[in-house]
Amino acid sequence: MLEAEREQRVALDAVVTHHRDGLRSGVARFNELLAGHLGTPLLGLGELAAADPTCPLLSFKVGELDPDAVTALTTWLEGSERCYELFLHDFRRSSEERSLVAGARHVHCGNSEIEAAVEGLARSHDTLWTPGLILDARTFRPSELSVFSFGMAHKLRTDMFGRLRELLDASGRSYALYVSAANHETASLRDSEIVFDELHGIYPDELYFLGNLSDVAVFNYLSTTTFYAAFFPAGVRANNTSVASALERGAVVITNLDEHSPKEFVHLENVIDIGRCDELPLDPLVLKRLSAAAMETGRTRSWERLVDRIR
Repeated sequence: MLEAEREQRVALDAVVTHHRDGLRSGVARFNELLAGHLGTPLLGLGELAAADPTCPLLSFKVGELDPDAVTALTTWLEGSERCYELFLHDFRRSSEERSLVAGARHVHCGNSEIEAAVEGLARSHDTLWTPGLILDARTFRPSELSVFSFGMAHKLRTDMFGRLRELLDASGRSYALYVSAANHETASLRDSEIVFDELHGIYPDELYFLGNLSDVAVFNYLSTTTFYAAFFPAGVRANNTSVASALERGAVVITNLDEHSPKEFVHLENVIDIGRCDELPLDPLVLKRLSAAAMETGRTRSWERLVDRIR
């Protein structure tokens, strides 16, 4: 695109993305960062009609659009003669993609293969790229105490993690919190991001978000960190699988107990109840005893024992 043409263009006034879950999609995360760098709003397709931007940048993979998103996009495009630009992350030559390319003021192609595919279809186009998305470039700082947590990210009890911070601060030791996420398909990843933002507010320098870890990675964190922490809406339950995994591996579990928690979970015998904890146990012998008792408790709740009960 010539510089003179660029100066005559109406400025882009929004970046439009296909969904808002940056934890799930690299394209969605790219759009969040791009909107920030451009200084424009980031809109979901469902927000197009209400916001009605003058000339947005549409940036998504058409093949990933659900029916509601397709309807929202089609309705906006049919409203009147629209001005928009495209950022193409792939191009599968579908009729919908061809129509979007043909109607765009300008098409930014994510790579040269895409640009070759739109040659002759687009009024104006160029080849761009996508920068890296790694923004948190901290190295893991050595710490005297380490806490690991994994499970359903949207269910994290940030209030109890606040209490855990008080106990960690009171220990006088340096510490780090490592958090991994897992999400049901029915859970909003946007909710998870909100939760992690809250955790960063509690642990601005000590929190390391690990994303979704594999089983072997979870196993290694459970085996090497000082504590495993998991807090629940009322109390830990017999069917909380993350705590079961931690007990089986001999992790020292910090959780919350109530009258419906398993009766064999006993404060300072095989788990630590955050509600009854005045200070964290730090004596190596006490931690080893808790670890051994946790593993023994995990063995009593094994797959073999469960199958025996079901048969």
